Amino acid sequence: MSGIGVVGAGISGLTLALRLQQLGVDVTLYAESTADEMRQARLPNTVVRMKHTRARERALGCEHFAFDGSLAHTATIFIKGEPPLEFRGMLDDPFHAVDFRLLLPAFLDDFTTRGGRLVVTGSSPGTADIDTWSENHELIVVAAGRRSVAELFPRDERRSPYDRPQRRLLSGLYTGIAHAGFGYNVSPGVSETFQIPMWTRHGLVAAMLIEAVPGGPMEAITRLPYEEDPQTFNRTLEKLLSEHAPQVAERIESDSFGLIGRDDLLQGAITPVVREPVAKLPSGKVALAIGDAWITNDPITGQGANLGSHCAWVAAEAIAAGGPYDERFAHAVADSMWQVAGPVTEWSNAFLQPPADHVVRLFAAAAGDQSVADLFANLFSDPVPAWALLSDPAKVDSLLTSRTRP
Repeated sequence: MSGIGVVGAGISGLTLALRLQQLGVDVTLYAESTADEMRQARLPNTVVRMKHTRARERALGCEHFAFDGSLAHTATIFIKGEPPLEFRGMLDDPFHAVDFRLLLPAFLDDFTTRGGRLVVTGSSPGTADIDTWSENHELIVVAAGRRSVAELFPRDERRSPYDRPQRRLLSGLYTGIAHAGFGYNVSPGVSETFQIPMWTRHGLVAAMLIEAVPGGPMEAITRLPYEEDPQTFNRTLEKLLSEHAPQVAERIESDSFGLIGRDDLLQGAITPVVREPVAKLPSGKVALAIGDAWITNDPITGQGANLGSHCAWVAAEAIAAGGPYDERFAHAVADSMWQVAGPVTEWSNAFLQPPADHVVRLFAAAAGDQSVADLFANLFSDPVPAWALLSDPAKVDSLLTSRTRP
């Protein structure tokens, strides 16, 4: 029997495998693709990694592509309205945006170069595959697997308030947008738009994620085919941004603005869901879910990859402390991971609804007080205290009162 099996080579699976390797735990990583195949793939996401995630990567000796242009030192929040609200906060630790077609293969190369055992499966594993692999391991951790996840880890109704997507998503890489740190634009009832400079296989370009409210004026661009008429797609997007994300639109150079290519675009929707984290396999072994296999949040608070990295670290520390790796162990790990995953999930779900009055008061204060603007910008990096504040009107009012005292 050979240690721990990790299924999936996204940020959760790779962080777990690298940390177990660092801690001296025997680990086998099951990945759908080789590192070179990852580099040639379609854009998987537009991820921003924040303070604690980057610190974990440095601790692993896996800091890659930390070029100045891809590090955002400020976060600008713009809320459309009459009047609009806008503020810019200084980040204590810069956000980092790198194309995962570069970053994840680099992590995979780190793992194999250091002697890690890799099995390339060639396709998304099914439940039978995971069950077969589990016979060779003391514990199997599932961090990905489209075919197997729903079967092994059913929906947790208590923690999954939505049964359908709350946003339509458009994620892509663009030329012709002047770089200006991290931008978060809100057009109430219409969309949220995230934009940041990202280091990619094309060099430094502009990454943008649009979260369109279903039925609103931005939804159409999330369904408009790019390949049929790229020019129409680009001009339509530019027009919509000028109407609903002016902080982005004002930095667009029309002559050079456009999507880089068909492989640099994602269109679709996500139903937020939390799944049961533990499964008993036919082999008698236990499977533990982490990352997207356990929780899929809407990316509205930018926490997906950061949460996946955190949970992988928690799981690795528990595994390295020793077994037995039974159901009791797996549930205890899940409880530990939920201490951060719970606040992230509640925060993400809450921000899919119109902001509460006390959150609006916080936005307004940030627009007039640089210290509040800085505080709000840095909330993205610390989701547990962020949600403790944003979910509690009394805490917000206490904060604002303390900032306005003479």
